[in-house]
Amino acid sequence: MSPGSSPLNRHALRTAAAAAALVALALAAVLAATDLLVAHNLTASVDQRLGQWLDAVARSTGTGLISEGAPDSDFDEPLLTWQAPPGDGCRPVGTAPPLPAALCAPGGPAGATVHGVPFRLLGRRLPDGGVVVAGESMAPVAHATGELVLAELVVGPVLLILVFLGSLAIGRRVGGSVERMRRRQLAFTADASHELRTPLSVMQAEADVALAGRDRDLRPALGRVSGEIGRMRRLVDDLLWLARFDSEPAPPAPAQLDLVTAARLTAERFSAVASGRSLQLVIEAPDTVLPITIAPEWLDRLGGVLVDNACRHAASRVTVAVSPRSGRRVELSVANDGEGIPESDLPLIFDRFHRATSRGEGAGLGLAIADSIVRASAGRWEITPETGGGVRFAVVWPLARTPGAVRAASAAAPERRPRAHPFVRRSGHAAR
Repeated sequence: MSPGSSPLNRHALRTAAAAAALVALALAAVLAATDLLVAHNLTASVDQRLGQWLDAVARSTGTGLISEGAPDSDFDEPLLTWQAPPGDGCRPVGTAPPLPAALCAPGGPAGATVHGVPFRLLGRRLPDGGVVVAGESMAPVAHATGELVLAELVVGPVLLILVFLGSLAIGRRVGGSVERMRRRQLAFTADASHELRTPLSVMQAEADVALAGRDRDLRPALGRVSGEIGRMRRLVDDLLWLARFDSEPAPPAPAQLDLVTAARLTAERFSAVASGRSLQLVIEAPDTVLPITIAPEWLDRLGGVLVDNACRHAASRVTVAVSPRSGRRVELSVANDGEGIPESDLPLIFDRFHRATSRGEGAGLGLAIADSIVRASAGRWEITPETGGGVRFAVVWPLARTPGAVRAASAAAPERRPRAHPFVRRSGHAAR
């Protein structure tokens, strides 16, 4: 993959990490069940050996007494025996240590600690009324289980590393093809937009020249042609902007901008548009500096989209407001008193080419552009209906941590003539 595909690399890393985590959970469950099963089986083997030994003792003695030499073992060996003749206390056989009286009874098998060593004990009553107790050390079982766990701790991480690397390799290989297709598509969109701009400019210039002439029969048709060409040019400009935004790996350099100044400049830029539509354009902002970190051309474009969108669909009033929020955050909002947004269109308002109303001449790209900017600048949307009709678009950003040199948002933006950008779309309240 190319150096500019870092988002795809991050996605492949996240996918590989998720796959490794899922395998780790499944592996942990399987290994835990395996350990329990192995320990259970080993313990069952010990119990079986103890039962077989006691059966042999019961068959070989009529008195219930076991010779001192039997079994042939000492305290370091796993098998020990204790006996309790009728009417007598429990006594060890051979080198077995003393056994507490509470354990010298028929029953079991059960685990017990004898002189600090874990044992598995099984007691049996003999035909003459005596009791014999056999015990086997659980140290070999613990040792075998420990060896198994140690092997799992060595093999498990190696397996997870292999799963992670394999998933990463597959993700990068598959993602590389997807990324190349995506880049070809973006390059095609950018190239097509660029190539369309020149003939559209020429056609519009020719139509304007013809409109300036005296042939009245051509003027209505040329006027319509000129309007459609202008609309197509704006559509191409928006497509080119989105294509560049999606395809360029490095975003423009951010700067610390005063959101209050940016909002005032945007409102001034659209004052002629609002006046031409008999709208009242109001700016509400505190007399203080509220800095955010964002690329100047991004904030300039975002403000233009929101204000133009509001002017396009307001009934009488557009309000541009900047206000501080709790938690060191600041809000830019643009509200209008138009027809509002149908609730069914709310999930779709940022989709490209989606228009929720036939009003206006937008192509449904403006809010898609705005959404791309908001997400890329760590902002958060808040869209609420206005009392009495209309809608309020608000974007919340974190305040810049170090105010430093704060400048107006449109300082680096190209000079624009006040106009309504028809690319802006809107749902119920604003033609998208």
